Amino acid sequence: MAMAALAMVACQNNEKAYTISGTVNATIGENDSVSLQLVEGRKLVDLEKVPVVNGKFQLEGTADSVQVALLTLGDTRCLLFLEPGLIKVDLKLGQMTFALGTPNNNAYEAYMSDMQALEDEYAEISRNAQNPELTDAQREELKKQLGAFEEKYYQAVKNSIADNVGNDFGLYNLCNSYYYYEPEELAPVLEGYVAAFPTNARLQQIKKANDITLETAVGKQFKDFEMADVEGNMHSLSEYIAANKVTLVDFWASWCGPCRAEMPAVKAAYEVYKSKGFGIVGISLDNNKAAWTAAIKNLGLEWAQLSDLQGWNSVGAKLYGVQSIPATVLVAQDGTILARNLRGEAIQEKLAELLK
Repeated sequence: MAMAALAMVACQNNEKAYTISGTVNATIGENDSVSLQLVEGRKLVDLEKVPVVNGKFQLEGTADSVQVALLTLGDTRCLLFLEPGLIKVDLKLGQMTFALGTPNNNAYEAYMSDMQALEDEYAEISRNAQNPELTDAQREELKKQLGAFEEKYYQAVKNSIADNVGNDFGLYNLCNSYYYYEPEELAPVLEGYVAAFPTNARLQQIKKANDITLETAVGKQFKDFEMADVEGNMHSLSEYIAANKVTLVDFWASWCGPCRAEMPAVKAAYEVYKSKGFGIVGISLDNNKAAWTAAIKNLGLEWAQLSDLQGWNSVGAKLYGVQSIPATVLVAQDGTILARNLRGEAIQEKLAELLK
């Protein structure tokens, strides 16, 4: 009976066992080692470290569930999925490397190969657009191709997510790419993944935020809240909406590079349309007041700025389901939400339509 029990345990462990069999494509130092770490949100948790011997290494273990991990050798990294089976890795120093041999790793490698082909295509169009000998018509055509490319890229991501419902690679991709979707488009996708992964906390968090976003979708009424300005005085969002024909609620933060890069477009829209009834309210997701106020000054932001200095726990961000920044909500004077997440030239294009 004891032997039978041991055999059963061994069988169960074998079903959960993984082996990472790796090679390295270059000569390295005798003391160089490969590290394996779990990826848990934004944290890396050390699992194991093994030496590279004669250009080869091997790691073994068990996983109760499929987990995302990072294999590191010097500056070379390989993202992989820890799952039962033989996982093969050929580390190419200084190059992007992918694992193969198990279902999720195979799916991830195929996806990344497709995305790399798209990125190469984009780079080629960009290079052609720099040719000084192009005619105006040729330049305009390439500009259109570049403009359409972003949607082509996003659609490729969405297609992969749709094709991988029920596997962990699909879940990983969705959790890192959900912001490519409009809220109404994302809802049925999330339903399918929640059915497949009902206990996944990150998925539940995204679904909750999207449900909130749907409550503040285009055509719905805005949700009011109060926050302090840089002087510490409390203001309600409704004050600004009532004072302007159209108000842009701009979620940003001093530490957010894309937010700062977007500010010239926001400032340009403000300069053109502020005399026609356009107003802006900045809602900062900062934690540090000094950094917040310094950014306002350095960026030359002339419109109202509010923050509760709670970072991602910002009351305003939660009410509007903001999961990434920059994010914008355009609101009419009667409180109707007119648009969400306008960026770049799209802001002025929408204002030209509304404030003729």
